[in-house]
Amino acid sequence: MWWFQLQEIQNPFVEFIRSFLATFGLGDYAEVIAVIPFLLLLYVIYLIIMRSITLSFRRVGMPAEAISGVRLLVRLLFFGIALTTVLSATSVISGEALITGGAIFGTAIGLAFSRALSNMVSGFYVLGARPFRVGDYVRIGDVEGVVLELTLNYTRLLLPDMTKQLVPNNKVIDSEVTNFRIRADELMFERGVHQEKEKRGSIFKSALSGLKDLAKGTEVYRYTFDLQVSKDYSFKKVLAYVEEVCDKHAENFLEKPEVGYWANTNLSIVYRIAFIVKQPMEILGVGAALQAEIADFHESLRESRT
Repeated sequence: MWWFQLQEIQNPFVEFIRSFLATFGLGDYAEVIAVIPFLLLLYVIYLIIMRSITLSFRRVGMPAEAISGVRLLVRLLFFGIALTTVLSATSVISGEALITGGAIFGTAIGLAFSRALSNMVSGFYVLGARPFRVGDYVRIGDVEGVVLELTLNYTRLLLPDMTKQLVPNNKVIDSEVTNFRIRADELMFERGVHQEKEKRGSIFKSALSGLKDLAKGTEVYRYTFDLQVSKDYSFKKVLAYVEEVCDKHAENFLEKPEVGYWANTNLSIVYRIAFIVKQPMEILGVGAALQAEIADFHESLRESRT
């Protein structure tokens, strides 16, 4: 095994350290101290490999969540090498004490990091099922924002107020997840809208273009939010105001925002407004501006009365 070869190389170095520390009465700890240079070298190699993995995988266009998963596996591999090296290169700790201490340490780790391990298992599911990807605008339970990073432990979101929040992956599994990304061609097909095909130079070129459109359509983001209106207000006036605001902001979206009846409660009527943008960050920009102006309907209606 490779650690036996390591011991053969390290034994002369250990004896040198032991002879040096003997004058201080620390000769028994020579083996532990002698392994420190190897650990430092291992750490330098670890940093170089991690940096190379990040740069190389980004260069080939690998998704950020896949890079995070590979980095975690490499990190665990190097941790195992370092731990094995320390245990195999030292004889200060007796075998029985090592077994007993390992059992206690393992139990403590299992109890302390049970949630972390649960997050990792959930992370494998999220990475495999891919309910969303980096760059999507999603709603996870009562939290929503742009996905910045996916790891085995958590999902990092950019919230509408521009703060960043880590959502544990076990919460992702247990919560209702809404992904606002949608393919434009699928949306148009559902609406029964058919676009005119552009004229192409040849039948072969036309076939390739059609195949490409079939394989991957343009992806857009269709975001929805609700407007709850008290029954004390005139619904016709509220809808007229909302339509006016949508007309005002129509040029900021791929099409004019839609307004529709959604629900009727004892005290209010709920309308749902939907708009479509190209980039998820636009939801936090022009989308937020639209929501703010629509939500101010009561002030506008009050001013119109005076």
